[in-house]
Amino acid sequence: DALVLAHLPAGAAVDLRNPADVKSMLRRVGVDVPDTRAWRLEAMREVHPAVEALLQWRKAERIATTFGHQWLDEHVHGGRLRGAWSSTDGAAGRMTAQAGLHNLPAELRPVVRADPGWVFVQADLGQIEPRVLAAVSGDRALVQATRADDLYRPVADRLRVERPIAKVAVLAAMYGQTSGTAGQALQGMERAYPVAMQYLRDADRAGREGRELRTFGGRLIPMYDTIAERDDEPDDGAVDDRSVSAALAARGRYARNASVQGAAAELFKAWAATVRARLAATSARIVLCLHDELILHVPETEAEHAAATVTACLDEASGRWFRGTEVRFVTDVQVVRSWADAKG
Repeated sequence: DALVLAHLPAGAAVDLRNPADVKSMLRRVGVDVPDTRAWRLEAMREVHPAVEALLQWRKAERIATTFGHQWLDEHVHGGRLRGAWSSTDGAAGRMTAQAGLHNLPAELRPVVRADPGWVFVQADLGQIEPRVLAAVSGDRALVQATRADDLYRPVADRLRVERPIAKVAVLAAMYGQTSGTAGQALQGMERAYPVAMQYLRDADRAGREGRELRTFGGRLIPMYDTIAERDDEPDDGAVDDRSVSAALAARGRYARNASVQGAAAELFKAWAATVRARLAATSARIVLCLHDELILHVPETEAEHAAATVTACLDEASGRWFRGTEVRFVTDVQVVRSWADAKG
């Protein structure tokens, strides 16, 4: 607390966890705010150094509360961070994890280090979802774009827009965003990649209608009921037409995204399984596989071989899983000593 209190008159007593005390403290230094919500204080960082100090204190407090002694006692054993992990969670079937494996703050990542004489081989799948969309839809123009290391560059050229706008357009198509810059860019997507867009529309329509879908690999994606569909005896006017329409649109977006994310999750798992099999005779071991990220703990003398194997296994797994599609998948592989380096 001292770094915040240093900006107050000597002897001032403030409970930084009490919003009323914090509001009074800020008023004393000339910062009058209706409340102390983070978004409001963020805009006032430059007004007084006490605001910046308070925001830094809150960040440190959250880390200390979430990742303090109790977290260490529960999840760190024998020098290893061990959190609950699920191989298939949610509609997309992606891997999920807890205890910081999914969202460890950047300030703590340096403590996740390889053993002496060992390193981490970390690999991220690059632009995985648009590449998967090319594979599952069979859109020849989008397949051709995957030949590039940066898929968004040829998409931008085809749409005749800047790369950032092309990226927005591709992601908006998969996530069902239709307004603003995304809406304008989507018009170009419809002309440039009609097969991929039709695939997404079909998934969206199935979601709106409440029909079940299956991923490329055959896994069932069940549709949930909207509030209106769950209510057998709705009160008159309780659910208006606008609410019903919004709920169905949301389910459509859920379906179009799950159909792509689900196939991406299947490829990731096939890749991870292939890596494990191909490195079984070595000392390398997978220590984390989550979403699009694979991390191996490897003796330093085996790092070069392991890194090359990870890349080769992606070619093998994608060639087997999406046989005949000619889609190119890429991965960024790094050899690092701490998780912070991998995230950098």
